[in-house]
Amino acid sequence: FARILADVPCSGDGTARKNAQVWRAWKRREALELFSKQKNILLRALYVLPFGGVCAYSTCSLNPLENEAVVFSALRRWNGDDRRDASVQLIDACAVCRATCGLE
Repeated sequence: FARILADVPCSGDGTARKNAQVWRAWKRREALELFSKQKNILLRALYVLPFGGVCAYSTCSLNPLENEAVVFSALRRWNGDDRRDASVQLIDACAVCRATCGLE
């Protein structure tokens, strides 16, 4: 797979504007438990990604613990493992879209 979309399960707090029930059902513990699952899915996606491939990480959450923290933790673990043949880097998705698709 040259391109992988890791659309991971999340707390869904980013949909609260459309669904007020999300806030009523939201629990901190559940959000914290999602972190490990999300990171493992992202690491698995990176594992099957070939050299030069692109992996996009996606949630419908606004919670930094489910977004930036997962990506940071996965990158730190992946790039810190000396057994890996290649490092993984963040790219500017907006710039890639503009360059390849002409999207603004």
